[in-house]
Amino acid sequence: MEETLRDLAGLDGEEARKPYRETLRYLIEALDWARDEVLKEGAETLAKLGVLEEDRGLGTGLLAFVVRRLAVVFKSGEIRCCWRRATFIAGFALAGFPLFPKREWLLEDCAEALGDALKPCAVDDYLTIDGEIPLLLIYMAQLMPIRELNILAPFADTKTIDDAGKTAKGLLARWRRGYITPPETIYALCLAALAAGAEVDVDTADLLLYVTPFAVQQVAHMTAVLTVLETLRSLGEKAPHRYVSLLAAVSELETLDQETSRYIYVALQQLKDRLSNAERCWPLVEAVRAYSNLLRKHFIHIMGRWEEAVADMCELYNKVRGHSVAATLESNLSAQRLFNTVAGAHVLAVALESNVLAPLVQDRCGLGDLEKEAEAVTSMLDEAADHPEELIKIMENDEDFAAWVTVRDVTSNAGKVVEDLRSGFTHVLARYKLSHAIDEKGELDAGKLEEAAKEFEKAAEINRKLKLWRNYLAARGLALRARVLAAKSWEELLERAKGFQELWKEAEKLLEPTAVYLAAAAASLGEYIVYLAASGDSVKVEELLKKRQLLLDHVPEVSVVTRLMLKLFSVGEGAKLEEVMDVFEQELLPEFRPALWLLAGRLQKDEALEICKQLPKPELCVDAVAAATDDKSEIEWEVPEASLLLDKVDGKTLVEVLAPIYSSAQLAFTLLVAVEGRVDAVRLHGLWGSVAYGEPPARRLFRAVYEKCVDLNSEECRMALLKLYYYHF
Repeated sequence: MEETLRDLAGLDGEEARKPYRETLRYLIEALDWARDEVLKEGAETLAKLGVLEEDRGLGTGLLAFVVRRLAVVFKSGEIRCCWRRATFIAGFALAGFPLFPKREWLLEDCAEALGDALKPCAVDDYLTIDGEIPLLLIYMAQLMPIRELNILAPFADTKTIDDAGKTAKGLLARWRRGYITPPETIYALCLAALAAGAEVDVDTADLLLYVTPFAVQQVAHMTAVLTVLETLRSLGEKAPHRYVSLLAAVSELETLDQETSRYIYVALQQLKDRLSNAERCWPLVEAVRAYSNLLRKHFIHIMGRWEEAVADMCELYNKVRGHSVAATLESNLSAQRLFNTVAGAHVLAVALESNVLAPLVQDRCGLGDLEKEAEAVTSMLDEAADHPEELIKIMENDEDFAAWVTVRDVTSNAGKVVEDLRSGFTHVLARYKLSHAIDEKGELDAGKLEEAAKEFEKAAEINRKLKLWRNYLAARGLALRARVLAAKSWEELLERAKGFQELWKEAEKLLEPTAVYLAAAAASLGEYIVYLAASGDSVKVEELLKKRQLLLDHVPEVSVVTRLMLKLFSVGEGAKLEEVMDVFEQELLPEFRPALWLLAGRLQKDEALEICKQLPKPELCVDAVAAATDDKSEIEWEVPEASLLLDKVDGKTLVEVLAPIYSSAQLAFTLLVAVEGRVDAVRLHGLWGSVAYGEPPARRLFRAVYEKCVDLNSEECRMALLKLYYYHF
């Protein structure tokens, strides 16, 4: 029935309508008329609201049309009484959930806290279908950043906003006693979205934005995050210190897309001067945290802006230190020393995790020897963690520090906040040790790998105590991976990788439907099923994929590389070039992308060459297209050892090898050509990877691929590829 309706409406093109034209001509004409009217009204509405013409498609026009019709209904007396229920349902739609909790699903105290939001109301007829959230509402929620198209705007009068504030205060009072649940945080998030549809005062914006950092970690899908940020921006103009804490919380998420990362970056730039001129120190610390996360976790999305981002981060860091000049002379714990240490940990993390950015951070932020700086930060965090009673006293005597603690932990538990920071910095130090686990001969150093593994275990234990399960899984996984890299034989590698089975069992037991947790669980699943495939247990892998394929696909990079790795062990179907390109395009040099899309079949040669004209280095792009089509290519290759291999490979291989900017993309292409059985291409990827990347272990692992993969089916080659996989994923 649904397919027939799509055909009649013309959603699948005119060809699909032909069988119905004779018998259902008048219905089709009526549908066309309705579509044209919707498009016309929607386009007029969107134009008046300043929406760009290219964004006024049929879908957006239809959504705007529906929202305007609903606004009329929601202003009526009966529906207006349902504002709590409407806010609750819309909150889950905004967060990307297709379901919202029913009263019988919840514990009694949670149900009591949500109150009337759980009671079915007249608005259910307009926002739900059979008690579930339709996709239409999730799409309508994406228009909420436009105030006039905020689906909750019809409810946002002065009295309702006042009541929303009282509701938020009630939830906060409960949370501060340690009772906080995901349904309550999502409800609080949409209370803020409700207020964003109206003019509110500074105090209201401050209150309602305060709850949002705790809620944003609970969204169902990362695509919802940008909509949340844009929707709440109007409140952020009233309370920039609260908005920057929301930006910092979002920046912690591991799998942000490019658009969201760049939005955060631009927002930080716009807020920087207002934060710098304020008397409070804690918003500066939060801004430093946000910049640090962008430069560490999402650096690929702000490529070309690294130097500017580092300069901004260090300017804010120096402002923090400027707030507390006297702190450098103090020997006891104090708010000023703690702010210095926390901000210092964030900037130092950037330097420790990036060989490229380290000199820049050292110069702009005034850092000395990185290892000595790290020792000082670790010592201070350890001291603070060992004296929770001192932290309480500092909170009592320093309003600025107390405000920061409540931003990071709603229960105002300073000890927990410090432990969380200590765990995070321990994780950073462990990654630093892992990325430098090379001996004087350039070989992987088993002793240094074991040191890194122990640091990861230390971080995992802290996270276990704090019940931060996402961070716990990540740290445990990295500890196991470090030990796998130290294996000297195939049998030893498999024995060490057995630990992934136990870790996956923990991940499955703790599974929760939030984007944050699912990303960590997807990685644990990938680690485990690759171990199973390497062990020869293809039946178990296939069973798990049938049950958990959607989880694996939650992180596309993990999914693609894992499926390619499985295919090497004759499990599953792997992935094609087109899918690898879709997932890793942003990790490839722009000048090589047209050639690769040509190879993937998505571009014709003339289309690829037209794109080349628009790029900074058009000549290189043209050469890449020529190489991909076996025309004469002038691409230069500067690795002497490659000469013998270059005689054996075609231009397509050359393009695939030289395109990646980051080693994770190089791994994906290495596995792709390995699956295709192109032995010389695999070795060329290994050779290039051994000289192209900054981290010594990555270079050594790629070198092993070059040296060992003369025979793709050999145990040595598979071991080299398996270690390369576990190093990256």
